[in-house]
Amino acid sequence: MNNHVNTAGYPAPSAGYAPGYYAYPPLQPIPPYYAPRTPAIPQPMHYATLVEPVFIDHLLRHKGAKVVIMTTAGKVEGILSGVVVDHVQLTIGDNKALHIRLAEVVYFEGVPF
Repeated sequence: MNNHVNTAGYPAPSAGYAPGYYAYPPLQPIPPYYAPRTPAIPQPMHYATLVEPVFIDHLLRHKGAKVVIMTTAGKVEGILSGVVVDHVQLTIGDNKALHIRLAEVVYFEGVPF
């Protein structure tokens, strides 16, 4: 016989009662939800560039001056308005700027300093 005291008005649990299983079936493991993934575009872990400090120094001396840059595609003429570690910015005309990778520069012509 069951010695359970019923104070809530519910029927007494049967023999073999286990908490949490009285009114509901035992919980089943729920498989994890895996959202569909779109294939990711591989991103580079590191960015590497060949730095030629002497060449960059010569370019920096001509910053703001009119230069002719010979690239692998041909000659470009304009005002050298920016020099960074991997490219130069050449301003042509009033509203056009070219960004040329240093790897594509063969030589440049400018006023000697």
